[in-house]
Amino acid sequence: MKYILEMKKINKRFGGIQALQDVDFSCFKGEVHALVGENGAGKSTLLKILAGLYQKDSGAISFNGKAVEFKNPQEAQRAGIAMVYQELTLFPDMTVAENIFLNQEPCNRWGLINQSEIKRRVTELITKYNIDLNPDDLVGYLPIAKQQMVEILKILAREPELIIFDEPTSALAKEEVHKLYEIINALKKNEKTIIFISHRFEEVFAIADRITVFKDGKFVATVLTRETNQDMLIRLMVGRPLKDIFPKKLVQATKKIIFEVKNLNVKGKLSDISFQIREGEVLGIAGLQGHGQTELLKALAGILPKDSGDFFIKSKPVSIRNPIDAIQAGIAFVPEDRKTQGLLLNLTVRENIALKSLYLRQILNFILLDKEREFVNRLIKELSIKAHSCEQQTVNLSGGNQQKVVLAKELGIKPRVILFNEPTRGIDVETKQELYYLMRQLANEGSIVIMVSSDLMEIIGMSDKVLVMYEGKISAELTKENISEENIMRGAVGIA
Repeated sequence: MKYILEMKKINKRFGGIQALQDVDFSCFKGEVHALVGENGAGKSTLLKILAGLYQKDSGAISFNGKAVEFKNPQEAQRAGIAMVYQELTLFPDMTVAENIFLNQEPCNRWGLINQSEIKRRVTELITKYNIDLNPDDLVGYLPIAKQQMVEILKILAREPELIIFDEPTSALAKEEVHKLYEIINALKKNEKTIIFISHRFEEVFAIADRITVFKDGKFVATVLTRETNQDMLIRLMVGRPLKDIFPKKLVQATKKIIFEVKNLNVKGKLSDISFQIREGEVLGIAGLQGHGQTELLKALAGILPKDSGDFFIKSKPVSIRNPIDAIQAGIAFVPEDRKTQGLLLNLTVRENIALKSLYLRQILNFILLDKEREFVNRLIKELSIKAHSCEQQTVNLSGGNQQKVVLAKELGIKPRVILFNEPTRGIDVETKQELYYLMRQLANEGSIVIMVSSDLMEIIGMSDKVLVMYEGKISAELTKENISEENIMRGAVGIA
C-alpha cells in the first residue's frame, strides 16, 4: 500500500522548548490514523505544520508523491489538506451558513455573494451528514457542541483529500460523537484519509486503523489498532504502566455539613435544587447534555442570577448575586472552555495566574511585581506546570498545562468552594491523573469540590456523592455502592 503522506525528520522549536525532534510520520490513503500522547508531546504541533499554520525548522514533507511546503493554511487547503482545530475558528455574529462558506462564497453573474446558493449547499451538507443544524441560526447562540459540528462542516465543504481532526469530540455529547464516527466512516469509504488526535482511548479503538504514539516531541511507535490494547498504549505514552488513575475515596463521610444549597430556582433552567456536601466529599454532577448541570455551576458562581434559593458555607448564609459576590465568598469556577472562558491566551502565564487575585498583592493600587512572581512561581511548581518561564505566552502551552494555569488562577483567591466544569476535557491521561489527585487533595484539606463531567467513568471514579440532573431538576442522588453507570443513566433519562 502506498503512502499518501510522508513527514521525515521534522524539527520545530518554540523559544527554549524543542517541540518536535526528528519526527517521522506517515499515512496510507483511505486510512484513519490516530495520533496519541501526553499533552505537550508534539501531536498538534506536527499537524499544524502539515496544515500550514506553523513552519517547520527542518525536515521534509511529501503529499501524493510530491514534495510540499505550505506557508499558510490556504496553500494546504488548495493542495487538499484541511484541519478541524481544537480551538473554534467561527464568527459568533454570523450564521451557520455564512461561517461554513466563509472565504469560499459562490457569487452570481454580477459578482455578488449568492446567499440562496450558500443556503442550498449548506442544507445539502447538513442533510448528507444528517446533522441537526439550521443554516440561518447565529453561531454565537449555539451550544459549544453544535458550534463544533459547524466547524467540522466548514472543512467538509472544501472536500479535502486529507482531513485532520484535533480533539474534535472534546466538546461533543455522546450522540454527536457517534454522528462524527458516522461522518468519518463515510469519508473513509470515499477514500479520504483521516488523522485523528484524541485523548479518549475508546474513540481511538473505535475508529482508528493505526495508532502513532508521541512522547516529549519524539516519535515512539506506530501500531495496528487490532494488535494493541489500552495498557500497551499507556506504557508507550508515559514509559510505564499507569495505575490507580483515581485517588482513594472517603471511607466514611463525617456528619459535618460544610456546604448547602436550599430551593435554588432559575426560571426556565433550574427548579427547586437542594443538596448538602459533607466535609471531605467530592460532589459529582451528571446528566445528559443540556439538563442544567452547567447552569447549576454558573448559578453557584454568580454568573447566572437566581430567582430564589439560599446558599450556606459552614452553616453561615452567603449572598451571591454576581461573580464578585462569589469571589468574595471564596467560590472559584473552572469553566468548560479554558481557551475562551478561562484564559487570556495572548497574556503570559504570570499574568493569567495573577489576574484574579491582583488585589491581594497591591499597595495603593500598585502591583507588587516581586510578590506576584513569587506567588506565580510557587503555583507553577505546586501544579507541575510545564513552561520554560512564567513569562511564556499561555497560547504556546499544551492543553493540559493551560488547564493547570486556569486552576492556578482560581486557587489564587484561596477558595473555600471550587467548581469544576468538565475539568479534564481535551487533556492526556497522565495530566488527568494529576488533576484527579489534586482535586482529592483539595477536598481532604477542607475545600468544597463540585465537579460537572460528561465522562461517566470520571464521575464514578472521583465522586463520593453524585447528583443526576434531568430537565433542570435533581432526578437522583447517589452515594457509595449506588454510584454506577446504570443508576446514573436511569436518572439522566428521568426514570430513577
